Amino acid sequence: MAFLKREREYQHAPGIEKILEDVIGGGTVDRSDMAGALFAGKPLDELPPLAPVVKDEATGAYHVVKTARIYEAASAAKYKVQKKHLFTVGDAVTLGGDYTRASDVIKDIDKSDPKFDVITLAATIGAASEGDVLVQAKDKQAAGSAVPKYGSKAAEVCLTMSPIDLTVANGSSGLLVMGTVTEAAMLLPIDAALKARTRIHFV
Repeated sequence: MAFLKREREYQHAPGIEKILEDVIGGGTVDRSDMAGALFAGKPLDELPPLAPVVKDEATGAYHVVKTARIYEAASAAKYKVQKKHLFTVGDAVTLGGDYTRASDVIKDIDKSDPKFDVITLAATIGAASEGDVLVQAKDKQAAGSAVPKYGSKAAEVCLTMSPIDLTVANGSSGLLVMGTVTEAAMLLPIDAALKARTRIHFV
């Protein structure tokens, strides 16, 4: 009796259009920064693919670069952001992935409005326009002195290629270095400065 073997074509995660280079063997993604993060009002058990990550050279682990898109122009210490973000109270943020602005710590996140969240900082980090991106920073810094929490301002940004289980200590994922990605498929927004630190084409 003959047996037929059916080949199944490998499917990339939705949003990955082309892979030209990835990190050999993938990488370990540290989930410690995700503790306490809420998405749609619930703890996030799994991080979808296409999350921006940077490598911590001290440990070799990769860390998610948390971001949030500004929903409405603001200049005080309260910033309305779109719902798709993973920030928690205690995170520090700055405006933009070039880290040329001030940074400060989140004091409160009001999720009561169905259209946006309101992130309140200890002090203003400057004027924000609709569409700008809040980016995770290391700590409170004066104007022009913000620094990334992990890696340097020039550290390469990769994108995760598979879901990451956030219920365990650390998860592993393929990491996209060079290729083509549909930006609309990404959970976390990235701005031009973060894109410039990748070798990925966004469509």
